[in-house]
Amino acid sequence: MSSSFPNLNWARLRLINDKYKVYDMDGKYHYFSTEAEAKAWLAEDEFVSLEGIDLQDAVEYDIDLEWLVPPKASSELELKELMYVKKT
Repeated sequence: MSSSFPNLNWARLRLINDKYKVYDMDGKYHYFSTEAEAKAWLAEDEFVSLEGIDLQDAVEYDIDLEWLVPPKASSELELKELMYVKKT
């Protein structure tokens, strides 16, 4: 979420059973019929694709590109706790 920089607010977009599912930092799911709909919803909330962040963004937002690692956890409850990362 670009409005949170330099802190990170993650969301996860996945395709499961022909539905696009977004999991957000509130632990909520949002379902979409198409990838375009899911990405449009994410863009409205100022999320940007990790692949879309480059060196220029890193300088502008004062973030280290190596720090941009999507959170991983063994359960969605654990994942929810990792979806917001405050820059220290």
